[in-house]
Amino acid sequence: MKKSVSWLLILTMLLLTVTGCSKSDSGDYEDVFYGTFSGEYKTINPYDLSSVTGYTIIANTIDGLVENDKYGTVVPSLAESWTNNEDYTVWTFKLRPDVYWVDSNGQKTEYKVTADDFVEGIRYIADPMNAAKNFKIISNVIAGISDYYYNLADIDEGVDIGMTREQVENSFEETVGVKALDEYTVEYTLNTSTPYFLSYLVMELFYPVEKEFLDKVGEDFATSKDTLLYNGGYYISTWERDKLIVLTKNDNYWDKDNITVKEINLQKVGDEITGLEMFQRGELTSCSVSAEQLKALKGTEWEKYVNLKEKNTVTFWFTMNYQSKNPEYKTFVNNLNFRKALLHGIDRVKISSLYESNQPEFFIRNTITPEDTVFDPNGLDYTDYPNLKPFKENNPYDPELAKEYMEKAIAELCSEDGNINGVNAGSVDMERIAKFDVDGKLPVDIVLATTTDPVETKKALLIAEMLKQNLGEENVNVIVGYAATSFQDEVFSPMNFDLVDDSYSFKFADPSANLERLTTDGSLNEGGYSIPEYDKLVEEASSKSDLVERYTLFSEAEKYMLDNVIIIPYMTGGGSYYMSKEIPFQTPKGQFGLTKYKVKGSKIQSEPVTKEQYEQLKAQHEEEIKKLFQEGN
Repeated sequence: MKKSVSWLLILTMLLLTVTGCSKSDSGDYEDVFYGTFSGEYKTINPYDLSSVTGYTIIANTIDGLVENDKYGTVVPSLAESWTNNEDYTVWTFKLRPDVYWVDSNGQKTEYKVTADDFVEGIRYIADPMNAAKNFKIISNVIAGISDYYYNLADIDEGVDIGMTREQVENSFEETVGVKALDEYTVEYTLNTSTPYFLSYLVMELFYPVEKEFLDKVGEDFATSKDTLLYNGGYYISTWERDKLIVLTKNDNYWDKDNITVKEINLQKVGDEITGLEMFQRGELTSCSVSAEQLKALKGTEWEKYVNLKEKNTVTFWFTMNYQSKNPEYKTFVNNLNFRKALLHGIDRVKISSLYESNQPEFFIRNTITPEDTVFDPNGLDYTDYPNLKPFKENNPYDPELAKEYMEKAIAELCSEDGNINGVNAGSVDMERIAKFDVDGKLPVDIVLATTTDPVETKKALLIAEMLKQNLGEENVNVIVGYAATSFQDEVFSPMNFDLVDDSYSFKFADPSANLERLTTDGSLNEGGYSIPEYDKLVEEASSKSDLVERYTLFSEAEKYMLDNVIIIPYMTGGGSYYMSKEIPFQTPKGQFGLTKYKVKGSKIQSEPVTKEQYEQLKAQHEEEIKKLFQEGN
């Protein structure tokens, strides 16, 4: 079974393009990676990460069971091998023997990395008192973990469940599907068939922790370099919260021959301008380049070193509020023709150009599931399935069609004199976002919620103008409302919006990563819709182990969402500019989890990478990937 699963993950996790910098394989390379960070880190708890800096530190200092190679293929890390049962509900991993945790001096401790450490990692995140970030992502994956977690949460909130906290804690080994079968064998039992389980294991939630050490440091866990242990390619040797973080090569690392950079040196820098200046002085290995900086670099000697990062699995989409406090909009949004008017009235290319003016079309995405991310055993991209390929390949922007659908919606919802059927005059109170009166007549008031960020504000005003022009100023009136503090608290939770856009990450290698979260009761249903037909399709797809059958059913579910314009995907994440001296396509790359932040295998040349070098290495990398597919490795 392992061989077939390995092939599956090769297909599902290959990255067709990745970011970085280049040079030929000949010559000497620098052995220190100089980077930056912003903000002060009071803790770097592996299970509570929220920044690229945190991901980078933990990815390079703690290993999990598996990782990605430079092609994105899942390969062994602390697990030497693994097997699964026929229906992919039980997975068993054999660990490398005699791997030791090291301290902040790089010295071996008394602690070996064992199967118990992976059990303790799950026990840690399954306790709500530890506030593990992203727990919900795996809450329905491991058997029994959800009930265990929420039983503890209920007890902590004073709910009588007929058991004490200690009794629930003592039930962990019997009720939660993770076990140490022996010193170097760990077994996971899952709720349902999960052929893509390996893509979860690159997440920090599956990382190990040493229990005796954890008990010793208590609440101080991961608050300093001395209250964290390391089994990865590096250890934290310096941690000055508001100044400097240094990771030093771990000479006791199981794969130390592939740790090519001896030190990762992260300096605190407050802004992009300072970072660019430091890079130009030779003080940094890489730096980001803002749109304004890009304009300033054009025509200079530095222009040839600016490269564009590839798009990633983050997807931006518009959410419509089907339970809106605004009766005019609520009437219209529950009409399919109006939603199609919105779909065809929004110019995705123009929005994308706010972020990438040179090739904005490249970052358009019209599917919910990202392309180049999920592949079936035949090597077919899920987004190339017949149900989805037309959406993937065609930009729906069409002002004339938008007007046509708007006229159909008006004919269905309004009287001849422009009164909206069933809507009376009244007041709408969306608190800080918007307060206004409605008269129950055209034009339809639409509250577009955004933030005070300059780019987001510019985007919202641009969308408002698009809708006014393409749906007709006499038909729609867009009110832009601004969240001043927390978007979740001011907009999403109280549903103070009619139309809003946001970005959503794709967490593991299966269409269910987004599609299950978009069901009627799903966590991403911010619009309050009810779509039992879609729910049924997702439920049926989720029950299938055969990947072609599974993906076919999921593609039907996704087609339902897109045909009925329940949400409107429009753009990918990624696409920022940068300069770097690091050769691209050498370090571990993956669409999920932390291993894409590893520096393992990095090669740093003395001069920045040029556009020409990058494109040459990109083409070479893609040829290597094609060869992997052809060989079936």
